[in-house]
Amino acid sequence: MIVEHAMRLVRGYGLQAVTMRRLADELGTAPMSLYRHIPDRQALMVAMLDQVAREIRLPPPAGDPRAEITAVLTAIHDALHRDSWAISLIVTDKLAGPAIMPALERLFAALRRAGLTLRDSRVAYALLWHYTVGELLDAHMDIPDDTFARQMIRDADPDAYPTLAAVAQAAPPGPPGDWFAENLQRLLDGLLPPIVRP
Repeated sequence: MIVEHAMRLVRGYGLQAVTMRRLADELGTAPMSLYRHIPDRQALMVAMLDQVAREIRLPPPAGDPRAEITAVLTAIHDALHRDSWAISLIVTDKLAGPAIMPALERLFAALRRAGLTLRDSRVAYALLWHYTVGELLDAHMDIPDDTFARQMIRDADPDAYPTLAAVAQAAPPGPPGDWFAENLQRLLDGLLPPIVRP
């Protein structure tokens, strides 16, 4: 019940709204009574991340390792896009809970089936994870799309910076998030042995 209330708060008002005092008020109890069930705020955050992980919509396993890697990473991406508040806990606070383990097992098993060594599987996972989280941070964290850097490139003087100006003019419409699937395939092209490339 505590985690369910915390999830309603975070989804309605953001991470800053999730305090033990506010949770206690919502539940009609004293903050100290919550500590009998949740040892501290960090434990609450981990329980909330576990709830996000349990809501990952993993499709049935795919026999093709590339299809499996794509499906698992896309499902994780979609879940974190829905609950973007979780990204800062994962990236900044380095938190995670055990409910993510089935998705990670499928991902690593697919990397191994694709022919990667144990070490290369770990390196590939790091690259894929950093891309997924980085894309979420860049495209889905309620940060205005018209950032200073993007505006600066878009307004680049074509005489001084001809390549930047040309790229800005030719860029596909929409925020970078629209390119997640396409860029994931580019990464897999470089990571996976040719035998599992389409």
